[in-house]
Amino acid sequence: MAEIFDRMRDREQRSVAQQPVPSPAATDIARKVLRDGFEDRAPLSSRPCLGIVLGTGMGSLVDQLEEKRSIDFSELGWLPSATAIGHAGRLVWGHVENHSVVMLQGRVHAYEGQTVDMLYRGVELFAALGVERLLLTNASGGLASDLVVGEIVVLNDHIDFVQNTLPEEYLKTIDAHVYDELLSTEAVHAAKAAGHHCRCGVYAYCLGPNYETRAEYRMLKMLGADVVGMSTVPEAIVARNFGMRVVAASVVTNLADSVDSEDRQPLDGEDVCQAAASATNGMWAIVRQLLSEI
Repeated sequence: MAEIFDRMRDREQRSVAQQPVPSPAATDIARKVLRDGFEDRAPLSSRPCLGIVLGTGMGSLVDQLEEKRSIDFSELGWLPSATAIGHAGRLVWGHVENHSVVMLQGRVHAYEGQTVDMLYRGVELFAALGVERLLLTNASGGLASDLVVGEIVVLNDHIDFVQNTLPEEYLKTIDAHVYDELLSTEAVHAAKAAGHHCRCGVYAYCLGPNYETRAEYRMLKMLGADVVGMSTVPEAIVARNFGMRVVAASVVTNLADSVDSEDRQPLDGEDVCQAAASATNGMWAIVRQLLSEI
């Protein structure tokens, strides 16, 4: 038993000593975004104070940026191309009033056959850019009985059913402190003030890409999850290890309680995108709140 505790202590000490560092590829892209630009696309005038990952149905938020510039993931040759519906696969940068902001218009998922390091390369790029605040967005299935389609659930914890094998340097903050409590509370207040349904809740991270069975919905609810989806958790863990303050906002696009309804129509990706897009105003209120105190 003593040997087990010794190994655990040694691993913890090594983990603390090994601070993650953005890769040379991420650093090179960050340099172009901040200093050199990409051909006819001008660089940012200052280090971005907020990074945003736009999940399913959230892509139109890039249109809120002033002096917007973008480049496809495929042109960069390092960020993996997005294939899921509702994920354009672009790196976008610009300004909101006097604040520099960078966005990923879409992400990749483990179910697309991507290796774990591909899931967080966007966050690694944000770290290379010096981002200190991160907003992760996604579409999810609603588990709590009083949720409504289009409601935003700001995550205060998660249940990881995938357990992606992250490198050791990213295993220091797998605990209840992944999501910034203060910023998350302010995000909920901001969305509500904008007239949007919003609350805090627990996210169940599953592999997918399938909608859960009735039995799986019941299990997830019994385990304490409020929403279920197929992304976000690896990004959040890696971001925390890079020192970012993380807020994750999940839009409810379908309800578990409706799966027993005989007249319920089959759900597809387009339905999910449309339901998620209905929350863009509430999500933008969260963005403005995250920028307001910088």
